[in-house]
Amino acid sequence: MRGILLITEDARTLTPIQSALIREGYRVAVSSPDEDSLLDAVGKLTPEILIVDSRSSRQVITDSRRLLGVECSLKELLVVALLTREQAIETDWAGIDDFVLEPCSDNELLSRLRLLIWRKRNISSDQVVKIGDLLIDMLNYNISVSGVPVELTFKEYELLKFLATHRGRVFTREALLNHVWGYDYYGGTRTVDVHIRRVRAKLSPACDGLIETVRNVGYRFAA
Repeated sequence: MRGILLITEDARTLTPIQSALIREGYRVAVSSPDEDSLLDAVGKLTPEILIVDSRSSRQVITDSRRLLGVECSLKELLVVALLTREQAIETDWAGIDDFVLEPCSDNELLSRLRLLIWRKRNISSDQVVKIGDLLIDMLNYNISVSGVPVELTFKEYELLKFLATHRGRVFTREALLNHVWGYDYYGGTRTVDVHIRRVRAKLSPACDGLIETVRNVGYRFAA
């Protein structure tokens, strides 16, 4: 029986959702987004799915995932956000696996949850790279560190993915330009150095040392 944690500032607004989930056979806990409440809820229920009422602020998604990833080692949670229509238009999807607009029907929410669970179960190992705290989900173009989403540009993502899927191999800057930017790219090799520096900075100290500099040659991803 899967555990679902509902995160909301006002538990009364999610009572219909909670009732529908319980009827469907899920174990459900409800928490406000503050640290003490989240830790208390996780002590009672180890969730696999978060349903986050983020209508007042999208920041609650990032904050909740960071706390649960760091403090509770819950790094691979599925996240469904409750959004307003305006937020749905503007959302960048960072940290979200799916969203529903309130008010939503029980059937719609339950159908979305079934689809998410099916997708997670059917992602093959060659579509996910897991190295320490770093997770690269190549099916959904997602990067996370300790469960916290990392926002990369497309080229930063492609560079990281290429190095991570060729672990231990040393690539010159010219080779990386060819593989990631393409043979018709006319920029200099300094482009590689700039992107490596940005990727390292965004991955945080938790992944320090994963991308190694090979002096006078280029770069490699730690084996």
